[in-house]
Amino acid sequence: MSFRLRTDAEKWFAELDGREPIKTKFDLYYFCAMAGLASGRATDAAKLGLATREMVDYFVEDYRPAQRLMIGLLVIAELRRNGIGFEEKAAVRDVFKRLVSPNSPSNLTEEGFRALNGYASGGYEFLAEQRETKPASVDEFLRDYLLLIDEATQVAA
Repeated sequence: MSFRLRTDAEKWFAELDGREPIKTKFDLYYFCAMAGLASGRATDAAKLGLATREMVDYFVEDYRPAQRLMIGLLVIAELRRNGIGFEEKAAVRDVFKRLVSPNSPSNLTEEGFRALNGYASGGYEFLAEQRETKPASVDEFLRDYLLLIDEATQVAA
C-alpha cells in the first residue's frame, strides 16, 4: 500500500505545485491529510470511483520528523470517529493494531494507509469547499490554510 493523492486534488493545487516551499506531491498530500485529520473528514476515493495517483510507501525525508505526529493524529481521529475514549484501553490498543505496524517503512498497516488516504481525500474536499476558488499563489493559500485548520480544530474540539 502507499500514500495516494486524488488527481482532482493535484489539478486543484496546479498553481502551487513546485513553487517554494511546495517541492513535492507529498507536500500537497500533507496539506490534504492534515485538513482531513483536523476536520475529522474522511472519504474513500476508490469507493467513490475517484482517480488517485500512487506516490510512495514511506514518509519522504522532509516529513520523517512529522511521521509520528501524523500517525498519532490518525489514531486520535479514528478513535473520535469510532466514539472510543482514551480510557478504553483494549479498544485503543485494537485501533493501534489495525493502523500501526512497527515493521513497515511508514509504520502504517494497509488499513492505516487506507485510513490516512481517506483523511487526505476528505481534507481535499474540505479545503475545496471552504474556498471559493482554487489557490492561485502559495502565500494566499498558506494564509487561508492556517485559518481553515484553526477553524476546523475549534469545531472538532
